[in-house]
Amino acid sequence: MFGMTSKISKLFLLAALGLLAAAPACTANVHDNTINITDPKVSFDTGVNNGDVKPDQDLPMTVTATNVYLVDPKATPPADHVSDAGHLQFYFDSVDSAPLMITAQVKVTVRVPTAATKGPHKMICRIHKHDGTPTAAIFEVNITVNVTIGATDAGTPVLDAAID
Repeated sequence: MFGMTSKISKLFLLAALGLLAAAPACTANVHDNTINITDPKVSFDTGVNNGDVKPDQDLPMTVTATNVYLVDPKATPPADHVSDAGHLQFYFDSVDSAPLMITAQVKVTVRVPTAATKGPHKMICRIHKHDGTPTAAIFEVNITVNVTIGATDAGTPVLDAAID
């Protein structure tokens, strides 16, 4: 009887190991898909009077993005665009700062930060892969903020800015 139990135990153990070995082949992990956007490019136009931009002003922008399938970062890309899905992130001065906007839209409005100081600055747009990884596709527009403090009738400071 002891020999029979041992054979059954061995069969059970072998069957269990076989199931475990086959398990990874039966599962799907959509988060480990390779995202490889080949040669993405981005540019944008502010479409505003470059000499009359103020802090806290909304700037309408039209973006041209090529070699990337733009998808809202919260949405699931279509199956045929998993590998080239991406979105746009807009920054003020540095891509190391928090993004001003994250979107998949090509016609957007980005606000000049209220705290923009006098001097040269940049509006930056960068393509990110759908998983959030940045790409090398970056486009910058130089901005010169001119802050003048004057007094209105009520004594409130007035701020002025311009884009070069």
